Amino acid sequence: MAVGEGAAHEYAPEKTKKEPTDDEKRRMKIVAGSLMKAVIRPGGGDSTPSDGDQVIYHCTVRTLDGVVESSRSEYGGKGTPIRRVLGKSKMIVGLLEGIPTMLKGEIAMLKMKPQVHYGEDDCPVSVPSDFPKDDELHFEIEMIDFFKAKVISDDLGVVKKVISEGQGWESPREPYEVKAWYKPDSAKTADGKMIVPRSQGEPFFFNFGKSQVPKGLEMGIGTMTQQEKAIIYVSSQYLTPCPFLPVVEGFEEVHFEVELVHFIQVRDMLGDGRLIKRRIVMEKVSFLWIVLFMTAFYKRPCA
Repeated sequence: MAVGEGAAHEYAPEKTKKEPTDDEKRRMKIVAGSLMKAVIRPGGGDSTPSDGDQVIYHCTVRTLDGVVESSRSEYGGKGTPIRRVLGKSKMIVGLLEGIPTMLKGEIAMLKMKPQVHYGEDDCPVSVPSDFPKDDELHFEIEMIDFFKAKVISDDLGVVKKVISEGQGWESPREPYEVKAWYKPDSAKTADGKMIVPRSQGEPFFFNFGKSQVPKGLEMGIGTMTQQEKAIIYVSSQYLTPCPFLPVVEGFEEVHFEVELVHFIQVRDMLGDGRLIKRRIVMEKVSFLWIVLFMTAFYKRPCA
């Protein structure tokens, strides 16, 4: 049907095509036969990892001559599982393609040609000069766990897994006083070693910004809301010595399972600890509680 002059024309806006990410561009270069997968042990469930998920897995790399490197202690590794965030961490392209196909608990062998592992042009993951990056490599991967992650530090040194959501929207910050709780045996190294034993139901208190807990733990708690439960994964560069964890040497990573019980605003009004103001919230009523701390350095005669 012809359209007469003056008739209205309706134009749909042209959809802009989303530019692929660098990782997506790398995956587009995978050719048939360069990456093969064999399932050694099936996993459970029907969900697989996707971008934004933190994946925790063991990896053993082999050539035809034997094991090259491994995260497993039985092959000379430290026994600590590898932790990466899909879409954030630097990874070889073969794992970028293979890991999202795996189920939780699955063990698979990924056979890779050099162009999909460390032999890739401009590979973002470096290896020692004597590493056999020009050989075909077999990667045995055990998918331990994966979940949506809250990335707290840009270098992925502090990552949070939310176990149960909290209440409200506010999170603690300096100069707040925080009361938190964590289960016994739930502050562990990545290989499961308990490092901060506490009694059942025993909370801990700290003041934000006062270096009373490891920096990474404080950063993680600073993203939580009241009554939220979470696991905070803290790498060594954020494990600062403090009263809560005096010894941090030798720990590559610590996992803290915590519940944020409550937090209140605290201000040192004079800057010397003599006059402290705490804002206390009880149910729906807010009021100020002024606490006066008289020290030996501040004495005034009564009028």
